[in-house]
Amino acid sequence: MSEIIELLEHELESAVEVKDRGALHRYVTILVDRVVSRSEHAAAETRLEKKLDTELGALRSDVQTIAARMEQGFARMDERFAAVDKRFEQVDKRFEQIDKRFDDVNRRFEDVNKRFGMLVALTTTFFVILAGLMTALRIFG
Repeated sequence: MSEIIELLEHELESAVEVKDRGALHRYVTILVDRVVSRSEHAAAETRLEKKLDTELGALRSDVQTIAARMEQGFARMDERFAAVDKRFEQVDKRFEQIDKRFDDVNRRFEDVNKRFGMLVALTTTFFVILAGLMTALRIFG
């Protein structure tokens, strides 16, 4: 860096009339410092951009991996839900069969109830007729 400063001082000294060599030296030092700091800043910015690009690439890769795993998990959950739906359909069929059995049993009880009702009616009619005949025999007999 000192070589650049000396070179610039020499060139400026030969190009313009120098009244104060100390001021010329400070001017060239400030100029070189700014140029160097700008180039260092640009280099640091480039390194930072490269690092950010690599980090973003890694982050994108991680996000894609997570998304793929989530899709696989959703697919497994869909399969589980389908299996549960099949189980519910089977249980529903079993309940329908049980409902049919209960309907059959209910019809049997209705038939037995009708027969019992007819039997009670016949028995009642028989006893009414028997009581009437017995009463008629006592009165007329």
